[in-house]
Amino acid sequence: MSKKIPLAEWAAKHYDPPPTAWMLRKWARDGEISPPPEKVGKSYYVREDARRGAEVSNEPPARVSLVDRLRAA
Repeated sequence: MSKKIPLAEWAAKHYDPPPTAWMLRKWARDGEISPPPEKVGKSYYVREDARRGAEVSNEPPARVSLVDRLRAA
């Protein structure tokens, strides 16, 4: 199992300059990071080897409706 690091730290390793905190949280909420980040309190943690969905496949990330996300919770 890979160690989880803060989302901002992950972004700093993969992007130069890294995306804004707002954009990183949007990617996490929209399921654009694979494997999905884990939310702990107000912070997201992601595996060090995670990739953004668009980088993993050529397909646009699937949009999950709010109703579906609430049902899954």
